[in-house]
Amino acid sequence: MISIRITRPSDIGAVLRAWRDDHRMSQVDLAKKLGVSQRWVSHVENGKPTLQLGLVLRVLNELGIDLFAGATRGAGAEAKSAVLAQSAPSKRLTDIDSIVDD
Repeated sequence: MISIRITRPSDIGAVLRAWRDDHRMSQVDLAKKLGVSQRWVSHVENGKPTLQLGLVLRVLNELGIDLFAGATRGAGAEAKSAVLAQSAPSKRLTDIDSIVDD
């Protein structure tokens, strides 16, 4: 299993590219599967920072890519090798409600 710490848009692109390579799919094939354009897939893989986060997350979910658990859903070893981000080393957790203004 490959572990990648997600710190910038290009890291997500690397995850998507690894998944696509493991599944022997072209950008065009993946775009058709997801209902997006090949250009959009290319933008994600190249780390374009202005992509809509909601769509990126929906696509990762559709492919079974779990950015936080460090694994993908699904049976294949190929899918498991594609991924992903483990949380940063354990630190004291902060209650988000305590720092957000009401």
